[in-house]
Amino acid sequence: MTDFLTCAHLHFHHQNFNYYVRFGNPQYRETVTKYEAYEYFSSGAIFGYIRWEAGQYGTTSWRFFVLCAGDPNTQICKVPGITPGAEVLLEISGQARVLRLFNVIDRIEQAEIDCADVAPWYWIQAHARLNASLAPLAYSPEQHRLWMLESKVLP
Repeated sequence: MTDFLTCAHLHFHHQNFNYYVRFGNPQYRETVTKYEAYEYFSSGAIFGYIRWEAGQYGTTSWRFFVLCAGDPNTQICKVPGITPGAEVLLEISGQARVLRLFNVIDRIEQAEIDCADVAPWYWIQAHARLNASLAPLAYSPEQHRLWMLESKVLP
């Protein structure tokens, strides 16, 4: 039996749309054209997915998702560009909120932490705080170390 995989559709069209994975470790990538590809994530993998679209007068949609790839026994949500779906840990829309989230991601990466390894609870609280117009709590290397120890112990 093969692994259950979650597929992310990546697509770029200059000045019209850009769908891409900001962070995450895909199991493999399938390139269709120079501007279109698919990345496949195994069950439990966490990844960040961006959907940016423009219209005649500028940006019409800017959405960022932090998703956890599901399995046949997990309840998953339909997300545009993700097949068959995934568990949504964070969903942010709007340019200002997405840019604030990018700053949070940049700080995590500056601490040399892979965002795909960040504790799921962190993304959930970041979602709630950003939607309430609050800054997400900081994610420290010590919190990350403790999460990595906990995740090794839990099934």
